[in-house]
Formats: sequence, structure tokens, C-alpha cells
Amino acid sequence: MRLKPTITLGRFDDRPESPSRTLLQSTNFWIILCYSVSYFVIYQYCRYAYSRDPTSFFFDPKKGYQKIYSLKREQQADAFIEVANRSTDAPSSQLNAEVCLGVATIARSKDQYIRRAVGSLLEGLTDAQRASIHLAVFFAQTDPHQHPIYNEPWLKSVANEIVQYNVGDEEMARLRLLEETHQFWNKSMYDYEYLLKACLNTGAQWIMIVEDDVLAKEGWYSEAMRALEDIQLRTDDQVWLYLRLFYTEKLFGWNSEEWLQYLGWSILALLVTATTLVVSRSSSRRLRKHLSNVSIAIICFFCLPATILLYFMAGRVSMQPPPSGLHRMENFGCCSQALVFPRQIVPRAMDTVHHATNKRYYIDMTLERWANDEGLARFALIPPLLQHVGSRSSKGSKFDEGANSIWNFAFENYT
Repeated sequence: MRLKPTITLGRFDDRPESPSRTLLQSTNFWIILCYSVSYFVIYQYCRYAYSRDPTSFFFDPKKGYQKIYSLKREQQADAFIEVANRSTDAPSSQLNAEVCLGVATIARSKDQYIRRAVGSLLEGLTDAQRASIHLAVFFAQTDPHQHPIYNEPWLKSVANEIVQYNVGDEEMARLRLLEETHQFWNKSMYDYEYLLKACLNTGAQWIMIVEDDVLAKEGWYSEAMRALEDIQLRTDDQVWLYLRLFYTEKLFGWNSEEWLQYLGWSILALLVTATTLVVSRSSSRRLRKHLSNVSIAIICFFCLPATILLYFMAGRVSMQPPPSGLHRMENFGCCSQALVFPRQIVPRAMDTVHHATNKRYYIDMTLERWANDEGLARFALIPPLLQHVGSRSSKGSKFDEGANSIWNFAFENYT
């Protein structure tokens, strides 16, 4: 132990220096202390700021799945349906409309989401916008009278067309068998093709297929139309597949396929930090006195890795948020709640879905595989124009947990 001689009141003092005083004079101690305090404060901030990011370690399902803007749209949709229930006017058939809006619905065990789905899609539209839409409500079950809304007054006052199965006895028997045996994948493929065909027959330029458990944001129609015009300009009239109006951010996290890229950036950050510290020390007498090799090692191999770890824990959606607007979305787009197809691609889409009817595929998986093989562009609006609110799956109770998690978190930030 080093002895530090001191003169105190004329008396020679050879007492050893206090360990605590030595520690407080250590640069390494202050680096670790200051960093630890800063890290704790930032960590607590992350717990609050990123609790609604599904790609974050700090994600809190209670906050993330909380309805905020959706509550407003539900109230507006309820008010619209209440008025429609008292109306005696029936809309005329909008053949050659600009948009065919097809909504497929089946009876669910409790909540019938279609009331709010249709209400939110129609609420707030101008007369001209409403006149450009052919609303086709499709009862995707062999006995539509079993659906609670089938005879409700509002339906006939808002729907331009009520679609039901118009097939022969043999085909109807096959559909009943699919229902009774709960072959949901096969049935959903058949129904999607059937609704695409019904919309195609209207002559509409755009075919928009939505599920019955969605909510649309206010002003969705004008934003969707602008996006479709933009796509036409970008693609120079080349064939493309769809415009996606809903997606979930849960698939936008740090993907294992990109681990080499993450590792490369981390190594680059380490090299830049180490180089900056060494060069700064060599050019500063004060830093040469306080910044030892051990200090640099602490910063590079303790502080920096902990910071990088916290960056990844914060979540990709928060750290690298996708910019708003129209974007290509060929990867990680889920699901099939709301897609808008250009008319010219629909026959080929119908053929693709038809050939997958006997396979255990979801609609979006079928379309994505086909689009990848054909090199078809897919687009999406960020943030989306529709939200999925169904907590009870149309495929049955054992799918309810998955249905609950299909959610767009950015949608709730609308005002």
C-alpha cells in the first residue's frame, strides 16, 4: 500500500491514504457510476415510452392493446347504424361503381362486429364518395337466416347488394359439409373467391375485400383513393397485386435473417468508439492523464455493449419507425383483413385462390406465395387506414387467442 507523507500542524503523518478516497479519485469508478445511473434512468424511460411497441422488450399488453382511437370510431359507427336502422331508404345498385366494397360475414358466438365495420366504413363519406361505392355484404354461410343481422333494418338501407350462395344442390351440400366438419381453411378460400367474383361482376375498377371485424378511420376513402392514384403513377400501369389497408407491426421486429447486418453495425460502433477515444486521448494532455487503457476498455466492452443491448430491447418499431405514407410491403405484411385489388389482377387472384381451396393455407399466405413467384408488387399505407378489432375468430373459439393479437398499434394514435 502506497504511503503518502503529509505535514499536519508541524507533525509528520505517515498514515496510509483512505481506500474510499482513492476510489473517489479513480476515473474508472466515475465512468461506471455515471454510466450506471444514466442507464437506470434511460431504462425506466424505456419502460414507459415503449410499452405499446410489440417489438419491444418493454411491451405491456394491457397498454398496447388498449383501444384509444378505436373507441371513438366505435361510437361513431354505432350512431351511424342507429340512424340507418330508422331509415326507410334503400340504396340503388351501383353497377360500374368505382369501388366494390365486399364484406364477408358469418355469425359469431357473441359479438357481431359487422355492424361497426360497415358503420365505420360508411360514416363520414360525402354523397359523391358513397355514390362511387358498391357495398356488397356477403353472408358466407349456407343458412344466412342464422346470422343475427340478416333481418336487421339497417342492412337493407346501406347495402347495395346482399350476396348469398347461388349454387347447385351438390355444391351446397359440399359447403354444408365444410361447415359441419369445421374445415375453415378450405371454406375461407372458397368464400374469398366467391366474393371476388361477385365484386368483379359489378364492373368496379377497384375491388376492396374486408373482413367483418374491422374499423375504418375517419376519411379512409379519400386517403385510399389518393394512394391508388399514386400506385398507378409509380407502377406506370404495370400489373401489381394489392394495396394493403391493414397490417400488424408484430412482424416488424429484429429479424433473425438480418443478424449479420446487426452484428456488422455493432462492430462498427465499437471500432468508431475505440478509435475516437484513442485519438482524443493522444491529442489531449488532460485526457492522457485520466483516460487509461482500462478506462477505454470499460467504455468499449461494458458501456457500449450494454447500450447496444438496450437499443435492441427498445424495439425496432420505436428505434427505426417506418416513415408514414405509401410504401412497398413485400415482406412481413399480415393479414387479409383489408386488401384493395386492381380489377385486372382479380381473375388471376381468383384462380390462385381456387387452386388452394383444398390446402390448409390462409388467404394472405396464398396470395403472398403467388406474388413472390410472379414478382407482383404489393403496397401498404403506413399507418394503416383500418384496425382489426375482432377478439373472437370467425374460425371458432380455439382461434380466438390468435385473433386477439392481430392488432395495429399505430392506428390508435389517430385523433
